[in-house]
Order: sequence, then structure tokens, then C-alpha cells
Amino acid sequence: MPIVSKYSTTQIEKLVNQLLDVLHNEKATTELSLMCLGNAISHVVNSSVPVAQRQTVVAHFNQALTDAVNTKVN
Repeated sequence: MPIVSKYSTTQIEKLVNQLLDVLHNEKATTELSLMCLGNAISHVVNSSVPVAQRQTVVAHFNQALTDAVNTKVN
């Protein structure tokens, strides 16, 4: 069963495109882009998720990222 998001595809795509535009405009390499996005994710988790839930949230995020990457390859 597909997961239904509470966010619209338009809203998600707009934010993703804005993030990618910043990285492109700064001519960020793949390594720098991943470092910056990782730091942003860490900041969001550390500032917005209660300590007791962080490991679970990060594990789910990691699984979703893994699934997304594996899906794109196949």
C-alpha cells in the first residue's frame, strides 16, 4: 500500500527545487552538497525532534533514503 503524504507534490517539489537551485548556484560538488544536506538534516532532527524519538526518526529516514536510492537504480 502506497504511503499518502500530508504534503502536496507541488509543495515538496518547490522546496526540493529551491534547495537544489542553491547548491547549483554555489557550484557545490556532490560531496559538499551531501555534507550540507546532512548538516541540515542533523539540525532539523536535533532542533525539532524530542531526544527520546531521534533514533527512531533517523532510522526511518535512513530506511526511506535507502529505499528511494534502491528504487531509482532499478
